[in-house]
Amino acid sequence: MAITSAIMIPISHIIIRNYLGTTLGWDQAGYWQGICYISSIYLMIVTTALSTYYLPKLSETTNNKELKKEIILGYKLIMPIVVTCALLIYLLKDIIITILFTQNFTPMRDLFLWQVIGDVLKIASWLLAYLMLAKAMIKLFIITEIIFGLTFILFSYLFTHNYGLIGMSYAHCINYVLYLITAIVTIIQYIKKNQ
Repeated sequence: MAITSAIMIPISHIIIRNYLGTTLGWDQAGYWQGICYISSIYLMIVTTALSTYYLPKLSETTNNKELKKEIILGYKLIMPIVVTCALLIYLLKDIIITILFTQNFTPMRDLFLWQVIGDVLKIASWLLAYLMLAKAMIKLFIITEIIFGLTFILFSYLFTHNYGLIGMSYAHCINYVLYLITAIVTIIQYIKKNQ
C-alpha cells in the first residue's frame, strides 16, 4: 500500500515541477521545491512516530471504543507538536531560508503560511488515514492516494495560473482540506459499519 504513495508523490511532484519550470520559470520551481524540502524535513519526524507507535496501536485495536480512544490520543499527542513545529517554521522562515539556502531563495518566504497550514491539515488527515493502513483497507487507500495525487496536480495548475507561485501553497492546503474531509467520512463509515 505504501508503494502507491512512494510512486504517486514523486510522479506528481515531477509533473508539477516541470509545469512550474515551463510556465513560471525554473527559479520559481526551485522555490517550490525548497518549501517542499522544508516540509518534508520536519514532517519526517512526525511520520516516523506515526509509523512506529501510532500505526501498531491502531492495528491492535479490536473494537470501536479502543479505536476512538487511540485516535483521540493520537490527536492529543501529535497535533500540538505539529502545530508548534509549523508555527516555529513560519516564524523562523527567514532564518531557515538563510541557513538551508541562499538569499536568492528569499522569494520563497511568501509560500510559508499556506504551506504550514497545509502541513498541519496533512498530519490531521494522516492520523485518520493511517486507519486504512492499520485495517488493511488496501483498495480505498490506493484510490485515495491516486485521487489526491491527481487533485494536487489539478489544483497546482489552476491556482498557479490564477495566483502565480503562491498558488502552489494554496493547492497544497486545499488538497489536504479535502483529504481530511475524506478521511473523516471514511472513519465515520468504518466505525458505523463495525458497531
